[in-house]
Amino acid sequence: MPEAQRTARSDRLLTPGFTRLLVAQACFGYAFSSYFLLPKYLVTELAAGPAEIGHVTALYGLFVVVCLPAMGVVVDRFGRRDFLTAGAVVMAAASLAFVAVDRVGPLLFALRAIQGVAFAMAFVAGATLAVDEAPPERLGQAIGIFGLTFLAMNAIAPAASEEIALRAGWPATFVMAAVLALVSAGLSRRLQERREAPTPGGPVAGLFEMALRPRQLRVTAVISLVGVALGAMFTFHQPFALELGMTHVRSFFVAYAIAAVVLRVSFGHLIDRAGRRRVVLVTLSLYVVAVAGMSALQPGWLALFGAGLGFAHGLFYPAYNALALEGMAEHERGKSMGLFQAGFNAGSSCGAFALGELAERAGYPAVFWVAAGCVLIALVLVLVSPEGRR
Repeated sequence: MPEAQRTARSDRLLTPGFTRLLVAQACFGYAFSSYFLLPKYLVTELAAGPAEIGHVTALYGLFVVVCLPAMGVVVDRFGRRDFLTAGAVVMAAASLAFVAVDRVGPLLFALRAIQGVAFAMAFVAGATLAVDEAPPERLGQAIGIFGLTFLAMNAIAPAASEEIALRAGWPATFVMAAVLALVSAGLSRRLQERREAPTPGGPVAGLFEMALRPRQLRVTAVISLVGVALGAMFTFHQPFALELGMTHVRSFFVAYAIAAVVLRVSFGHLIDRAGRRRVVLVTLSLYVVAVAGMSALQPGWLALFGAGLGFAHGLFYPAYNALALEGMAEHERGKSMGLFQAGFNAGSSCGAFALGELAERAGYPAVFWVAAGCVLIALVLVLVSPEGRR
């Protein structure tokens, strides 16, 4: 009986520690997700054009990409919790400073760069804590539940921020983001790390060694191509909608988050039971349809495309993340999570820069056709890759 009780406890996912982590990440997720409305802010308050929007988005993504692998190294070496706290504090400081932004200039670019560093710190530390807490046979489900904290805030934060901006102005939205980031920092101090330090003298792969492994190169290529598509959908649906005469864009984020949350809660267990590779292939197919469909956006259709993207990304991301982590040693998880998310943000930021220029010259529909083509290439890469084959 004692052995059975230990096994039951080891299989348990929603432990007190995991639950505390989810609450802390939800608060950080609000601060992070508030800036999904930044394109609207840039258009309506700073009169930015498509290329400027792309440049601002790309700079943020660039700093995330540069910092994520480095954060993976340090959280593996020095621990997770302190970097989660530090990321939340830095996000709060940058959000407060956003009140002083009055044009597309050095201050705006500097603050987005700082927020990129903050996200890298908090995300890698939090995600690695979640993986450490999870039973290996429920890894995909654990990553999916951890991601729910961000997905829920993808709906709540933009909807709340748009309403706050309408009633009290944009500075109030930035202050609210800062407050929630500080709450996250406070909650993170109550977390405990369960990981053990790597055995001294044991083999520990370096960051570049891991990055150049054939498996990691394939994973990075796929997640980067998907990052192009998600970045295009999140960034350019707003100016496209405003160009078509729409005034509110929150329905996209609300529908996206609701669809993704419902799918993960109802079917998250299928990631590990039905096969991670199979789930990845099905969701990438839906991804292609949702992204290409955005090229035909009409007033009243934002929620439809948001829901389609939510259904696709809701299971794709945790399934592919778990596929990438299969068989990974504990002392390499931080680096692996950092490289995975860095690839995703590299695609998103480079895509935003290039697609912003494309939108300037060929219009927004062309952006979504190119982004859909990137997902199609990712689908082919997964089909020919050995990962997940039994």
